[in-house]
Amino acid sequence: MALILAGGIGLLSPILPNFVKSIMHTDFSTSIFYSLMSIVTLVGATTSVIVFKKFQRTKIAKFGFIMLAVIYFLLVFVSKFIELTIIIAAKTWLQVLLVITIGLFIRDFAKSKNLGAEEGRYFKFQNIGALIGIFSGGFLATKFSYEFIFVIAAAVLVVGFIYFYHGHVIQKHPAIINAAKVDSQKFLHNIKRFFSDKERAKAYSISLSMMAWICFKYLYVPLYIVSSGYLESMVGLVLSISIIPLIFLETEVGDYADKKGIRLPISLGFLIVGIILLIIFFSPYPMLNFIFVILASFGTALIEPLSETLLFKHLPKEEEDDLYGVFMTADPVAYFIIPLIGAAILFFLPFKSLFAVFAGLMLVMSLYTWISLREHTEKTR
Repeated sequence: MALILAGGIGLLSPILPNFVKSIMHTDFSTSIFYSLMSIVTLVGATTSVIVFKKFQRTKIAKFGFIMLAVIYFLLVFVSKFIELTIIIAAKTWLQVLLVITIGLFIRDFAKSKNLGAEEGRYFKFQNIGALIGIFSGGFLATKFSYEFIFVIAAAVLVVGFIYFYHGHVIQKHPAIINAAKVDSQKFLHNIKRFFSDKERAKAYSISLSMMAWICFKYLYVPLYIVSSGYLESMVGLVLSISIIPLIFLETEVGDYADKKGIRLPISLGFLIVGIILLIIFFSPYPMLNFIFVILASFGTALIEPLSETLLFKHLPKEEEDDLYGVFMTADPVAYFIIPLIGAAILFFLPFKSLFAVFAGLMLVMSLYTWISLREHTEKTR
């Protein structure tokens, strides 16, 4: 499921920023649009509490796959700002529900002592799907129209729906069939409960910073590549190759975290990304910078599977439906803040200044995690 969903989303990754820019016209307005759309993601993550209380996860997964396929298909007809806003908002909300649902499925099946390794495997399959989707999307964009890619992406989501619909063994697993519940917690109360645990707060800050880098990578790197005179095929090539380190390393990183702790890989991961972004800022050679973007993924692989590992070790299963949605707000918060920061930078400074600012953010996070995760040197308790 993770592979199929990531493949469908990945098909759009090389083209969506430039598709949005074709309607919004400038990098500045594109940044503002992405920031506004992140509000929808934030609403989706917080309201997921109600959704998961009222519906079984299996029903949410089926609904999410088929409706997201419809939304992808409707992108074919988008040509105006209002149409773009409505469709992207619906797309964003459905993707949030599916990501949360699949994340909870992983926790349901995983054992606590192997949680890091299981998270690594989950991200491995997710990244394989993203690799296939992004590479295919970039290649197809040079041969066919954006509309053709939207239809292919919709077809992939339909395959995901069919696969899950017929996955009887998975759907009948006792951990998955949770009875629909009707009571709901207040959002503010859930937020207070979540952040009352300092380890969950650390997991949130790590996830927020990781998503800041992911947002930067998938929003500004495609714009940078195209503005440097290259086609979407180069976007797809760079973004897809950058996933390869994640596929090969994240399971091993999870295994290492289960045995040795999360402090070193997380801090080192942020350090690698920060240094590479700083190098790109000073480098005048676009093709060399594309290679550096790929190399930054070695840092990403050290971080990506471990924020949820830290979270789930401090999140009782009976609190998952209430509190996991709070953790997932790290994604939309990052996608809200980063385009706003980007828009402010672009208003006053040249495009490449973005790399210097985000390099600073990553280096600060490297120092913060090295200090704050000191007790996690030997084990992720």
